[in-house]
Amino acid sequence: MGFDEFLDYVGQFGKYQRVRYFLLCLFSVVAAWHSLNMVFVGAKPENHCRFPDVSNFTPRSLTVQDLATIFFIPPGEECRMYNISQTLEIWNAAGNNITSMVILGVNRSIVKCPLGSTFSTEKYKSTIVSEFELVCDRKFWVKTSKSVYFAGRLLGAAVFGHLSDSFGRRPMFFVAIVLLVVSGGVTAASQNIFMFLPLYFLQGAAQTGAFLIAFTLSTELVGPNYRVVTGFVIQIFYSIGYMSLAAIAYFLQEWRYLEAAITAPCVLFVIYWWFLPESVRWLLSQNRDKEAEKIIEDVAKANKVTLSPDIIESLKKSQSDQLTRKYTFMDFIRHWRILKLSLNIWFNWLVNALVYYGLSLNTENLGGNPYVNFCIAGAVEIPAYLVCIFLLNTVGRRIPLVAAMCIGGVACIVSGNLPTEGNRMQITSIVLAMVGKFCITGSYAIIYLMAAELFPTVVRNTGMGISSMSARIGGILAPLFIDLKSVAQPLPIILFGGFAVASGLLALLLPETKGRPLPERLEDVQETRWPWAHNKLEVRDGSQSIVELSDL
Repeated sequence: MGFDEFLDYVGQFGKYQRVRYFLLCLFSVVAAWHSLNMVFVGAKPENHCRFPDVSNFTPRSLTVQDLATIFFIPPGEECRMYNISQTLEIWNAAGNNITSMVILGVNRSIVKCPLGSTFSTEKYKSTIVSEFELVCDRKFWVKTSKSVYFAGRLLGAAVFGHLSDSFGRRPMFFVAIVLLVVSGGVTAASQNIFMFLPLYFLQGAAQTGAFLIAFTLSTELVGPNYRVVTGFVIQIFYSIGYMSLAAIAYFLQEWRYLEAAITAPCVLFVIYWWFLPESVRWLLSQNRDKEAEKIIEDVAKANKVTLSPDIIESLKKSQSDQLTRKYTFMDFIRHWRILKLSLNIWFNWLVNALVYYGLSLNTENLGGNPYVNFCIAGAVEIPAYLVCIFLLNTVGRRIPLVAAMCIGGVACIVSGNLPTEGNRMQITSIVLAMVGKFCITGSYAIIYLMAAELFPTVVRNTGMGISSMSARIGGILAPLFIDLKSVAQPLPIILFGGFAVASGLLALLLPETKGRPLPERLEDVQETRWPWAHNKLEVRDGSQSIVELSDL
């Protein structure tokens, strides 16, 4: 008896699975907070050079801000101001006569901010940009912070993916939680950018590691009939976290309080130690039958199913040929079938992340309140997930993935080639860009699910970890692609569309996973079954082999 058949017997999504799955979904909300907090933590308020106290020189008809705008801050300048000594000399010479000031001030020199910068608190009371003054000659630190965070996520995907396949999903999940609590808490107390960066790096590693394991656990917890729904519902909870982060940031508006607020709930997940079990699939793949049997009995009891000893023994027997050795990245290279499958998946992850983050950063501001705009951006993703749930349960995984990436890619390419003149054309261009974002949101979730369904249990988290690493590389590349707008304004979005179409066509080579058992061993990975090909017949015996019709 295979494990999926066993789940058919005890319940593919019974009470036991529903409770544990909901707990994992709650963590998805917090994971979104930590994934997206840089939008507010690293926000750049309006700024200009700090000017000296000029109250003694202020004419009654002008406010201090008026004088600053007219006599200290050149139009359109953030990092330079009129020479202070020359300006004060002009004021003294003019004797508070406004007209004389303007005439005398025509030839003043412009210098870099000698007293530093001052920042508006209209939208953000405090960010790392305003507190550490990361503007002008120091503005590169903002981009560096984002790159460092993505680098941390890349490392977290690699390390936690491998370690959870070696030592188990459950212990590594709690290691990531503890690291997230410590790094997030200390980050909120950072005194300068040099203290902030390494802690933010660790925060990115912990967030990605914990969410990756949570997603894998949720996939391995349920039967094949529920993998689509559970795979997308956990993403919907992620979108809820996306939207709720806007509310948290709006009410706090100070980056230290925001960091503390999104980190404090992580302490509660330590309680999961008494509720969250190890993956039974992983335990069986490691020949840890005693531990697996205890969890199986708990599942049957919670789902009100009576187990016979024959069923448990049959389940153990089906796993008896699992090797106890540790699997590594080298196992992907040794087998051509798993390698070409993995390369396809990893490239799809990279492109999905590249286009997703690229479109998010390249989209024109909606105008108005940034907190409302951010909330809307998160809300847009939920309909995409709901549509995917319907399609994937009826059509399958591969065709919706290909369609989403190709349609979204074409929409981006057309959007980039439309003329920018005219209000109607601008609206059409933005709508097409939003179609692209809608599609890429769906395709990102589909490839996430397909990766979990295609990688065998013995290397699933390692494969998912490398997939997540690929996505982090895509995220790092996205800002670099956006900088190409200096070459041609529509070039970034056209490139995003081109990569999406290419990746979508390559996805045609991926096997369909709808209704199929999760592969347990490397040998269970099968060749693509083309919809129009009838020369192969899949035989569901213990070896999971594919037999040519001519051989029967």
